[in-house]
Amino acid sequence: MNIKVFKKLIKEAVAEAVREELAEILSQKPQLNESKTVTFTSANIAGGGNIREQLHSQMGAMFGYQQSQRNDLKIIDAVDPSTGDKVNPYLAFINDAANNMTAHDRSGLRQLD
Repeated sequence: MNIKVFKKLIKEAVAEAVREELAEILSQKPQLNESKTVTFTSANIAGGGNIREQLHSQMGAMFGYQQSQRNDLKIIDAVDPSTGDKVNPYLAFINDAANNMTAHDRSGLRQLD
């Protein structure tokens, strides 16, 4: 497909979607919150830990955004019993990709900057 034709189709589709949704977007009443004064000092930060994360959570709480806490992320510390070295959890995927790569795939990777 010609790239110019493809771009034109995308532009037309986006313009049509905007026209369809614009009336609804404009009819929605914006929810204005009262203005708040926000000040942070070193007293807002508990000792140790990630300062940026603490400020992020405090600001989020002030503006009504509560970030969900994820405790399901775990560090993979698999160790190879024969060598005692840590095992790369992505090594099997990397080897599989390398073994199933075509000449065309390899040439494409060489052209990446």
